[in-house]
Order: sequence, then structure tokens, then C-alpha cells
Amino acid sequence: MKNTKQKLCIVINSIAPYRIPVYSVLTQSFDVTILHGGKEAGRTWSVDLPGSLREITVWSFKIPTRKKMGVGTVHDRTYFHLNLGLLFWLPKIRPDVIISNELGARTIMALLYGVLMRVPVWVWWGGTMHSEKNLGGLKKKLRLAISRRVKHWISYGETSTEYLEFIGVNRASILQIQNCVKQETFLKPRLSVPVYFVDAVRPVLLTVGQLKARKGIDRLIHACGRFASEKDFTLIVVGQGPEQQKLMALAESEGLKHRIWLKNQSQEELSLIYRSADAFIFPTMEDIWGLVVNEAILSGVPVLCSRFAGCAPELLEEENIFDPLDDGSWDKGLRRIFNGTLAAPDRARIKTWQEVGTMIRASLLEGRVSIAYELPQVYPGSS
Repeated sequence: MKNTKQKLCIVINSIAPYRIPVYSVLTQSFDVTILHGGKEAGRTWSVDLPGSLREITVWSFKIPTRKKMGVGTVHDRTYFHLNLGLLFWLPKIRPDVIISNELGARTIMALLYGVLMRVPVWVWWGGTMHSEKNLGGLKKKLRLAISRRVKHWISYGETSTEYLEFIGVNRASILQIQNCVKQETFLKPRLSVPVYFVDAVRPVLLTVGQLKARKGIDRLIHACGRFASEKDFTLIVVGQGPEQQKLMALAESEGLKHRIWLKNQSQEELSLIYRSADAFIFPTMEDIWGLVVNEAILSGVPVLCSRFAGCAPELLEEENIFDPLDDGSWDKGLRRIFNGTLAAPDRARIKTWQEVGTMIRASLLEGRVSIAYELPQVYPGSS
């Protein structure tokens, strides 16, 4: 039987494993090919694609650069990706629709093909007012020029939609989803407690992320240090990165008696770690979303989150959000943890990967932002 599915190309820098369930939903209606530039530098992700998804590594240049973060005091090493192989693979595959991530060279090439072949191009956008505040003048002008050519948008959430509207994008052309994880992994009952929790001094404060300046772990350690002489608690840091030795030395100098450092963990082990903690703290100086917050909420642990995380206003109560640049805000949030008054997590705020995938699939099929995607908020395996 002849295949009647439309061909969809997703053009990205690298394949993030948390996106695979959403991409799989799209295969229900499309032949999906992911065109990417290879493994992202600095990531230890392991990607296992189902047979329904085709992936092609295209010829790309990766140019290292440094980005000034939204707070203006932190720089992060990033890469400029030039996926020139798209100029070969898009005409070869001849897609009926394209999804491109972000606003740069990759999207320019997708739009060029879209205009020539009359193919719709959707841009999946994640930047926020905070993350984009330090853009140079030339980049701003280029981005505005590109955005005027884009007719269809997918935004990470409220804070990404806010930025798109700020640069003049019509709200009616924006499909607002959420960044999401495979919720089933984090809804499993806690059948055991990791060995390093058994004798841990309570409360246990947990943070998870790359150990780099942008993640604000140093500010977390300084804040905990102000309570080290008056409160007993354990700080657990899960992650790896260039700042690890510096941060470990800082924790010792701040007098944190009970501290545990763990390398990157599997999703299954992370679920167990979240559920064994008393509070999760996300001290980022800039994240366009912050999927660890999703994971913590789904695992049922209260969350104290930096206001510089794109997910914060959408997933959390105001009292659970703090300013990592303000010592008073830090202290107020930590006292709520120590007093047991931090607001409980609300899973109902989080969209499932099934819902997100269905929202995108329905909109792609209709060629516009669709309203025919309503799904119940169901979290399989929750108790």
C-alpha cells in the first residue's frame, strides 16, 4: 500500500532525548526525519530512537563562542551551528512541512527552501525576555527580519510567547506548548531509598544540573553557608561540569558539614533521588525553561526556583520563586524550606508529553494553530 503520510523534517542542532516521545507522536501522521548536526558538546545524553523516527547527521560547522547571560555578570560557552548539509538534504527529502528550532542560520535555510517550494515552516522557539536581553544590534535586526517571514510558531511556554509578542509576532500564530519530560519515569512509587539518603541529616536540599557558572550553584552554596551554623541539613548536588572542583572547595569554605556530590544519573535513578529529598532548589542565572523543575514536581518534591528559569511563572506559585541575585530573597526561600512552609508541587500545571505531541500534530495537520487537541491531564502511575 502506498504511504499517504506527509513528510516532516525537523531541523535541529542535536537530538535531545526528552523530545523523542513528542516526536514519536508526530509519526502517527507524518514520516518524520530529524536533520541534526551531531552530538551536542558538553552533553552526556544517550539517545535511543524508535524505528519510526529517521535521523540524519548533516554536514555542520560548530564554532565555539561565549554568550553573556541575561544577568550581565555571567558568561557561558556556547556554539554557533552552521548546518550547511541542510542545503543538500531538504531538496533530497522534499518535505511537506518543516520544523526549525530557534532563529538563526538553520531557520534561514529552512525558510529559503520553504519559499522556493511553497512548504510551511514552523519555528520552535524557547528564548525569553531575560535570555535575549543582551543581543547585539545586528543580531536583533536579523532576528526581526527572520521573524517577519515566519508564519507559524511553537513556543516553549508563557515566557517564550511573551518574547515573541515583544518582537511583533501575532499571538494567533503561536502554538504555546510546554517543554516536557516523560512523566511516567517520575511518577513511579518510591520502592527504596538510595543508600546515601539513609543516614543523611534532614532536611535534604537537592539541586540537579551542569556544574557551570550559568547554573548558579555557587550562589546556592553561599546562601546555604549563611545557615550552616544555625541549621542542620544536607545539600546534595547532582551533576558534572567545569566548575566542580571550584564548587566543592567553596562548599568546604562555607562550612557545609553535610554535603554529597553525585555525578550525572540515569532518569530512573534521578526519580528516586528526587522523591527522597525534602526540597529541590533550582538556582539558575538563565534557563529558557528548566526541565529539572518538571522532574521535581512530578516526583512530588517542593520546589524553590530562580525567577530566571523560563518555567517558573507557569509551573510554580509566586512564593516558590526567588531572586538569586538578592540575599534576602534567598534567605526567605530557604527559611520556608526549613520551616516546612514551601508550597507543595502542583502536577496539574504540567502538560504530559502525549498532550504536547498531540497539540503539535493537530496544528501541523491543519496548517495553523489548532484548538482541536484537548486532552485530559492524566499522569499514569501516580498515587
